[in-house]
Amino acid sequence: ASRRRLVVTGLRWPVRLVLLALALVAVLALGARGVVAPPDLVVLVVVGVALAAGSGAGALTGLVGGWLVDLAPPVGVPLGLSALGYAAAGWLAGYAHRRAGHPWWWSLPVVVGACLVTRAAPVLVDLGSARPVAWGALAWQVIATATIGLVLVTLVERVEATLVQRRWA
Repeated sequence: ASRRRLVVTGLRWPVRLVLLALALVAVLALGARGVVAPPDLVVLVVVGVALAAGSGAGALTGLVGGWLVDLAPPVGVPLGLSALGYAAAGWLAGYAHRRAGHPWWWSLPVVVGACLVTRAAPVLVDLGSARPVAWGALAWQVIATATIGLVLVTLVERVEATLVQRRWA
């Protein structure tokens, strides 16, 4: 019975890692195609997990997602800064978790808040080092991420729910 339980409980994190990797590859592909401020798809996975599973899972998913962002080219912030920002965003987004579900628009303010949390430290680093901050690109990125989040966060939540319902998580 314990061996079966290990197999059954072992699918949630690999699925989360695949979703994070796919989101990061999509963001990198958009950046390679010339999109100046691509939507942050990694934060959408973090918020989706946080809304489905709570603050602990959101923070851990954010930490892993932030490490992936830190290691992906081009590296523009100190190593570990994104990981801390994404972990904080996942932890805070987890507080918006509702056991009885939530309305379709609920993810919009949560994603906006998570985007602002993940961007706060890099903006402060830029301001502290007298580098210019692209406020317009930052605003566009938050708006685009929140808009896409209306659909993608719901999909991540449904993947999490499906894993739990089928007892694969």
